[in-house]
Amino acid sequence: MNLITLIRKHDFLLYCVFGAMATCVNMLSYELLYRILGIENVISVALSWFFAVTFAFFTNKYIVFKGENGEVMRHGFFHELGYFYSCRAASGFLDVAIMFIAVDVLSYNHTLWKFISNLVVGICNYLAGKFFIFSKK
Repeated sequence: MNLITLIRKHDFLLYCVFGAMATCVNMLSYELLYRILGIENVISVALSWFFAVTFAFFTNKYIVFKGENGEVMRHGFFHELGYFYSCRAASGFLDVAIMFIAVDVLSYNHTLWKFISNLVVGICNYLAGKFFIFSKK
């Protein structure tokens, strides 16, 4: 059994791999927008959230939560897309709130708190994806 087959049998492990990639998309785009381009913190958080969610939708839909025979889940593409963004909007607000309080109010390190925020948000997103958005029932 190769590594991909082993990981595919355990969607949480696969979710973690692609979740780490989405976190990289989120953090790198945030750093680019906030630190390099000088865009305001909250706007940078929102834009980096959008980039990461778009990446996560496609990897979750076609790799992480697809059926055993490779079939896509029962909902139509646009239904899942809308539901995915709706659920992620809630965690996106959580991300913005954490970052606003930590960076803008408390002046904590933006990189450290972006990482912490991504961990909290990632757990919430996994649960939403697994049990609501891409459920096999």
